[in-house]
Order: sequence, then C-alpha cells, then structure tokens
Amino acid sequence: MYATTIAVDLAKSVFQVSIANHMGKITDRKRLTRSQFERLIATHPQSEVVMEACATSNYWSQYAQAHGHQTRLIHARYVRPFVRRNKTDAADADALVQANKDPQITSVPTKQPEQQALQSIHRCRQHFIKTRTRRINLARALLAEFGVALPRGATGISQRLMEKVEVLPEVAMPTLSTVIQSINELVQQEKAIDAQLKTLAGQSEDAGYLMSIPGIGVIVATAMIASVPDVHAFKNARCFSAWLGITPREHSSGNKRRIGSISKQGDPYLRTMLVHGARSAILQAHRQAAKDATELSNLQHWILQIRERRPFNVATLAVANKLARLIYVMWTEQRDYIK
Repeated sequence: MYATTIAVDLAKSVFQVSIANHMGKITDRKRLTRSQFERLIATHPQSEVVMEACATSNYWSQYAQAHGHQTRLIHARYVRPFVRRNKTDAADADALVQANKDPQITSVPTKQPEQQALQSIHRCRQHFIKTRTRRINLARALLAEFGVALPRGATGISQRLMEKVEVLPEVAMPTLSTVIQSINELVQQEKAIDAQLKTLAGQSEDAGYLMSIPGIGVIVATAMIASVPDVHAFKNARCFSAWLGITPREHSSGNKRRIGSISKQGDPYLRTMLVHGARSAILQAHRQAAKDATELSNLQHWILQIRERRPFNVATLAVANKLARLIYVMWTEQRDYIK
C-alpha cells in the first residue's frame, strides 16, 4: 500500500489536489496550474493518484503511470455522495479521498492511447453522420417551402436534391448547391472512415473473434475494442451486459420485486450499435428460415422463438442482450463463435 494518496480534481488549467496519508487523513491541499501539477506528478515519490473518470483523465492517468505512480479512476457518480455541503473543487478532491477508501467502488480501467485513437475515429464518424442528417433535413425543409416533397431515406438524396433545386429562385440556388456539395463530402468522409475501420479490424485478433458472432460487424467490433479497456474487469457476461445498459432496471423492496425496462446506463453509442446488430441478426434469421429452415443455427432458432412470443422491439433488446453476452464469452475465451 502506498504511503500517500494524491486526489486530483481535474480541469483544463487549474487542478485542485488533496494529499492524504496511509490512514486516509488529508494532510495538504494545493491549487495548482497545469505546469505545477505536471511537476508535482514528476517529482513526488511513488503514490496512488486518484481521479474522476472524465475528460482528460486517461491522459493524466497515463502520465502518472509513466512516472511510477499507481492510478485509480472512479466514476463521478460514485464520488458525488462523498461531497459534503457545497460543491467546490476542494470538496470534490476531498470526496475522492473518501471514495478511494471504499472497497466496494469499482475502478474504471485506464484506456491505452491506441484505444483512445480508435474511439476518436468512431466519434468523428458519428459526428459526420449527424451533420449529414442535419444538412439533408435542411435541404428538405427549404424545398418543402417551394412545394417539393422528397421521399424518405438518404439513399441517392444528393441526386434527387440536384434534380429539384431548379424550382428555387435563382438567388437561392448557389447556397443550396453548397449544402448538397457538403452532403456529398460528408458521405465520402464516412466511407473513408468505414474503410479505415475495416482495415483496423482486419489487423485485430480480438475484432476477428467478435465479428464471428452473427450480427456483429466491423463497426460494433471496433467500437467495443475502443470502449472496453479490459473485458476481464467484468465478473461475468451479465455484468458486461449490465454495464452496456441493456439489462432490466430493478426497483424492489421487501417481498416485492419490480423489474422494469432496460436501465440505459453506460455508453449510448455502444448500446445503439449493439441494437443495430441485433436487428441485423433477426433479419438474417428470418432470411435463413425462408431459404432453408434446416440450416438454422441454434442462435437463429432462439431468435425466431423470441420473435414469435414478443413484439419486435422487445425481441430486439433480448437479442442485443444475448449478443453482448456472446461478445463477452468470445472475447474472454479468445475464440471464434461456433454456429
């Protein structure tokens, strides 16, 4: 056990630090600039550095580890109950010291730079898709003001927009043409990112294990690898699916047990991608059943049975939960899925 604990309330340029001894008693408090904080980490004897799992926490955790310190990241939700009275930077740093003494609080593993880079690619892809959707909606709305109603869907939308742009007054045509051009550029950028992710997935052994699961493709596999620092940190497959937020929320007391809808905790992007993968798995099962029911896998038999008993959205979440557990098993056991 380290003799000193350094609890840090991270910020962009002002860092509040609480230093505690091996008994957990705070012996010093400092308010440091960025350069002063870097110097403290570089020169202080080996200690345990505790931070909230937030923006820049992975960088500072890596920086502290490079200088011989042990680091621990704690979810902000678990730190908040230890904040007394008013919320200040000093109170947050003191709360980190108290939260660090609770053995039941699970730490957040530090991401490696490679995982951060892969996750940044996914964030850019998500941003391009959202921006493209906004631009398409903008163009649709402008044309609707002049009586042009385009069919739903983004497939071939640029060509359809160019065909209808002539109905606009001449003064507005250059601006709408610029919007259409930007839509085309975003589509090309998204395709370039998809190609890059496909290449990275082909170079990753873990991605190969995940992509062997029905419904799991390049996007879901690389998103999981980027967002999960250590899959072995989860006790079992159910803990992994609960972390993704696709297990039921429970509100029970006494002899009454109430199970509600899914908790929706964790990363919404991961959960969304997993649900898309579940829809794909359901579609594959229906197509295989129509083609040759004797060739259905055990998973596809289960999917079709769930689909018969439950509405589509409920069945989709059940399949997403199943896929999450399969991801955990294939990933931890380092093997391909056997149909």
